Amino acid sequence: MVVRSLVLWLDDQRHECALPAEGAPLLDVLAACGISFELAARAWQHPELGAEPLLVGIGGLRGPLEIVHNGRLAEVGVAHLRARPGDEVVIGQPAYLQSRFAFFRAPAPAERAGGSR
Repeated sequence: MVVRSLVLWLDDQRHECALPAEGAPLLDVLAACGISFELAARAWQHPELGAEPLLVGIGGLRGPLEIVHNGRLAEVGVAHLRARPGDEVVIGQPAYLQSRFAFFRAPAPAERAGGSR
């Protein structure tokens, strides 16, 4: 069986989205899947982000939003994220992502201090 789709989570809502092409931009996948999104211009602190737009809304979710791509925080902005068959993309608000991914949780006070006594 050839997988030609990705799994998209909007917080805890699962969607299976067909890919218009392998390596398609995520924004093209969302449009092809009929999922509305809203982008906004933003002045970034890091010059390497240039004119990268900020994802401020998707489906029924509003920002702040983060993107997890295949179990890791996305390393590129939403306009540069590419989708491949079998990918899993989670777009969510911080509270949901903290409940799903350990790397979103703040370390316990003892962990921040370098260990327990």
